[in-house]
Amino acid sequence: MQETPFIIKGKFQEDSVVIGQPIHYSLYVRHPKDQEVFFPNANQHFGAFETVKREFFATKTTASGSLDSAVYTLRLFQLAPVQKLQIPIYLLQEPDCTIIYPVVDSIHLKRLLPHPEQIDLDSLYQSIPIQPLSPKTDLKNVFAAGISLLIMAGLIYWIFGKAITKLFKRYLLWRRHREFKRTFQRYARQVAGTPVGLLNLERAFSGWKKYLEELTQLPFTTFTSKEMLDNLADEAMEKVLNEMDSAIYGGNFSQHTTESLQYLEGLATNLYEIEQEKIQNNEV
Repeated sequence: MQETPFIIKGKFQEDSVVIGQPIHYSLYVRHPKDQEVFFPNANQHFGAFETVKREFFATKTTASGSLDSAVYTLRLFQLAPVQKLQIPIYLLQEPDCTIIYPVVDSIHLKRLLPHPEQIDLDSLYQSIPIQPLSPKTDLKNVFAAGISLLIMAGLIYWIFGKAITKLFKRYLLWRRHREFKRTFQRYARQVAGTPVGLLNLERAFSGWKKYLEELTQLPFTTFTSKEMLDNLADEAMEKVLNEMDSAIYGGNFSQHTTESLQYLEGLATNLYEIEQEKIQNNEV
């Protein structure tokens, strides 16, 4: 039997885009039916594009192979006249995943206002009402007040600066950790072996990686499982990460999945406490 050719295509459904307007990007891959492929999740951003949602379509399998497809709803907030995009897919291969990119597709920015060079400045000036000028402020008093404030701020910082800086850093770290736990626990309470439950599991795991990236300044959102294990140096993490991949990508949800989520939350809390100690001991 002839081997099924591997084909990946990604394309915008629209020709142009308005800033902030939803646009759609279709991604499909034809592959051998025994080859597992994964699409990026809806929490990822791709360059200048912000992902709004991702819609999957059921796999179509014939004797000649399988076809998987998805449509990503995106938004754009950058002003470059042409934006390019290629969303990859992941092939499951031992011991890790391989990233495959489609051919780059591009989309044009549609302007709602004329280009600056096309604006008639003379007519614009004539249409702007002229407001009466306010009395000038006494610059000597403003200057004296500014100097006084600077001297006072300098004295306060010289006396209490280190303590204030340390307290502020610890407060910001505590607030980020509180927000992480609130979001993580909300998703963790709603995980299950259903499509919605597995989506919540994926969101919880993605949020955990983003939090660790902020906490440690290491790129956890782009790390492979092996790279995460190398940087965390935690013997139990290999089993936990395997459980996450099995549940998210394979739909194999179990009681161990919930236990793995609890372990991830505990690990994040331990790393948070370590960072708090570093700030307290002037190590950062």
